[in-house]
This record gives sequence, C-alpha cells and structure tokens, in this order.
Amino acid sequence: MNKILQILQKKATNYKDKIVHFCLEKWNFDKKHKDTHEFQPLLVEIQDRPLNPLGRSILWIIFGVIVFGLIWLFVGKIDVVVSARGKVVPSGEIKILQPIETGVISKILVKEGDKVQKGQILMQIDPSVTQMSLDSKKKDLQVLMAEVKRLQALVQNKELAFDANDIVSLEQYNLFRHQKNTLSQNIIKFEVQKEQAKAQYNSAVSDEYRIKGLLLNEQARLERMEKVLDIIARNQYDEVLKSVHNLSEQLIMSQNKKLEASKHLNEVEQEEKVFKDQLFSTWFEELVQKQKELRLLESEVNAIAFQSKQQQIRATVDGYVGKLLVHTEGGVVTPAEKLISIIPKDAPLIVKATVLNQDIGFVTKNMQSAIKIDTFSFQKYGYLHGEVVNVGNDAIEDEKLGPVYEIKIAPTQTMLMVEGEEKELEPGMSVTAEIKVGKRRIIEFFIYPLIKYMDEGLSVR
Repeated sequence: MNKILQILQKKATNYKDKIVHFCLEKWNFDKKHKDTHEFQPLLVEIQDRPLNPLGRSILWIIFGVIVFGLIWLFVGKIDVVVSARGKVVPSGEIKILQPIETGVISKILVKEGDKVQKGQILMQIDPSVTQMSLDSKKKDLQVLMAEVKRLQALVQNKELAFDANDIVSLEQYNLFRHQKNTLSQNIIKFEVQKEQAKAQYNSAVSDEYRIKGLLLNEQARLERMEKVLDIIARNQYDEVLKSVHNLSEQLIMSQNKKLEASKHLNEVEQEEKVFKDQLFSTWFEELVQKQKELRLLESEVNAIAFQSKQQQIRATVDGYVGKLLVHTEGGVVTPAEKLISIIPKDAPLIVKATVLNQDIGFVTKNMQSAIKIDTFSFQKYGYLHGEVVNVGNDAIEDEKLGPVYEIKIAPTQTMLMVEGEEKELEPGMSVTAEIKVGKRRIIEFFIYPLIKYMDEGLSVR
C-alpha cells in the first residue's frame, strides 16, 4: 500500500512540474509576441497584429446556427392540434327536478355544490292548500273507518271496542249502543208478543183438552140414556143432548182459538225474522257502501298525500347540486318548471367541447387530447390528458361561432397537482381541449400561407 502511495505521489509531482513548465513557456511566448508589436507605429501594429480568434468563432457559430435552423425547419415536426372550448360534465344524465303543481317556494334548503342523498328534501313548496285538503280528507277518513268498524260489529253481532279519548270513536260507540238497544228493545217486544201468543195457544190447548174430556163423558152418558130411553124421563135425555151440543160448540171454539194463537205466534215470529233480516240487511248494505266510500277516500288521501309529498322537492339520486335554477323564497313555480339540477354521485366525468366547422373533419375517435383547465394556468400547473370518445355528426348553430360540432373527451386522469395539493376535476369547470390531429414539418407553417396567398392572388380578378 505504501509503495502504491509513493508511486502516485511521484506521478502527481511529475504532472505538477509539467503543468508549471507549460504555463511558463506560454507566458514567455505571449510576452515575447506582444512585445514585438507593442512599440511599432499604430497602423503598422494594426496591420501586423493577427486577427482575434473570437470574431471568427462567432462567425462560425452564427453560420452553424443558420444551418441547424434550416435543417430543423425541413426535418423537425411539431404536433398539429385542433382547439375546442368546452366544460366538464358527468357522463350520466343530469337529473332535473320539477314541481307537479303550481305553488309558492317556502324554503330553499341547499345551495349549488352541496352534496345530497337520495330522498333528501332540497326545496319546499308551500303546501297550505294541499295540506288543508289532506287534513280534511283524513278527518273524513277517520270518521268513515269508525263507521265501518261500527257496522261490522253490528253485522257480525260483536262488541265494539272504542277509545274514550277519541271523539269520533266515542260517537260511533254511542251510536252503536243506541242501535243495539233499539234492536234489543224490538227483540224484547217480539218476545213478549210471542209469549202472549204461546200463552193463548197453551190456554186454547188446555181448554180443548178439558172440553174434549167433558164431551166424551157426556157422549157416553147420552149413549147409555139412549138405551134406556123408554124408562127415563124425556127432559133428562134432552139436557144431556143439549150439554153434548154445547160442549161440541165449545170444542170447536177452543180449536179455533188454538189455531188463531198458533197463527199469531207464527206471525210474530215471522215479523221478528223480517225485522231482523231487514235491519241486518240495512246494516250490511250500509257497510258495503261505507267500505266502497272508504276505498275511494283512501285513494283520494293517498293521491293528496303523494301530491303533498311531491311539493317537497327531494333528491332522486345521491350526488350534489349542480345548479339552482330558482333562488327566491316566495317565488311562484309552475308545473314542469325546472328548479334544481342534480349531478349523480360517482358519475364518470367527460369533457363536452365544440369544434369549429372547418376543423371537425380532422377529428376522429381515439385521438389524444390535452385538457387545459381555465382555473389553473397550464404553464404553471400543467394539463390533463384525455382521449376523444365521441364525435358528433350533426352541426349545432352557435350564435357567435356559427355551425359547430360537439365532441366528447374522456380524461385519463382527474387529478391536477396545484401548489403541492391534488385538485379534483369537477363538473362545471371550463376547459380548452387541444386534440392532436397529426404532425407537420415546421417549414410547412411558412410555405402553406405563401402558397395560399399566391393561389388566391392569382385566382382573384
């Protein structure tokens, strides 16, 4: 190791001596060369002094730059781009919320850019008229439901449950009790009539049985007297005969009373049956009618409730508010008027841009594009890359630009680094898209205008 160091040190010393010797010789040469012209006359000194190499070097540099520039003009190529103005939008359709009826805006609960969830209330339309109608219908529905329950209890002959704190329920229960009491009173009346008819019938049956017994006895006695009619007094025979005749008449009368009592009992029972049938039939018909009215009223309540719910403008999807198209609380809105636009959450973003009529022929799908966001200077923060995914076929008339075509560009990245912070590409941002439609030699940019002007100059009269 020491030997190596010694060798290196020796070589370094030799190089040092050589450098010093070269510098001394150079200095002596320059001094000697300078001295030969220093004390000569001015004109002679200028003539004899050699040219400064710096000027020659500059000349060669200029010549080289010119040659390089000419070569670059003929060989070098740069991108040819078509510029298109546009804005960032979600690829999915923006949801437009509209009222279904005329109303007055009572409250606006969101602002542009707010994130919203599906079903969230965004705006309230004054529901005063609809709410009054809904409240009235609900009260009618409550009464009708209580009536249906009362009639069902009557038809099914069941007891009716009620809520003492509910006026409607209590009223229907009182009516139920009155109807049940009326039914009970009529049933009691019919029961009394039936008992009376049964008593009459039983009395007639007893009389008939008693008279039949007496009649049989008198008839037997009469038969015995007829056998001994010659030996008995005539008046005794006549008395027995008269008794048989009277008892026969009484028997007939008793049988008639029995028939009348039986008929009356049947009539009372039939009247009771008819009364019950008519009463229950009336209740059943009323129940059917009330159930029909209930169904109709429920439909009306549901329709009004739906209408009232629609007066609360709600988000139909998760996303955020794109635009508030009305800003005045107390303003009047009409059916189908656009109120709020909702941009769906997680919808892929695209750039919708317009290309001039004279440029659209160069633009095709899958072309690469540079997306320059107006908000952030592309010279400082750069730009995003994208790809043309759709080229419109129909021209759109623009008031300022004339016929234009719409194209769609899908960004391949949605984040831009700004001051060390990542900024997300957001809908609504205005951008300039530069679509790379090809390459062109630099010299062509200078030649084509000349050719164009020459051609126009030769063709114009």
